[in-house]
Amino acid sequence: MEAESMSKKSLKISIEEEVLEKAKKHIPNLSGFVEECLKHYFGYADGIFPIGNVNEITEKIGKLQVELFLINQNYDAEESRKNAENEERDKAWRFLWNDFKPTLIPDETLLEKAIEILGINSEELEDILDWVYITDINVNTNSWQEVLKAYNENKDE
Repeated sequence: MEAESMSKKSLKISIEEEVLEKAKKHIPNLSGFVEECLKHYFGYADGIFPIGNVNEITEKIGKLQVELFLINQNYDAEESRKNAENEERDKAWRFLWNDFKPTLIPDETLLEKAIEILGINSEELEDILDWVYITDINVNTNSWQEVLKAYNENKDE
């Protein structure tokens, strides 16, 4: 659709007075300006994509935003799952440690549960309990990960 071959038609439009006054001051040919805007909107101007393509692109962007949201939600779910597992480990460790401290004898039921949840054998877990009790290293005994890390870094000292 070339603009030169199309016939022109007169049109009456309504515009707020203030906008019209400002437009007349800044735009010498209002008819030409409106026509050019419409050509760009419909994709008739050179080098411009038709609006249909913009709608397709916008739709794709919308779908990708939904995908991104779902990926983030899944990441949040995965992160929550990991946090829950860590909390379960911390809880098993804390129960065992808090019971062990006063008597220096691990409760068999708590020990078995901790072995299962922490994925560690009884000998090593008892070594860790003893190490935490006798060490002068400041370790957060509420966190299994911190206890295990400190033990692994310092057990040979």
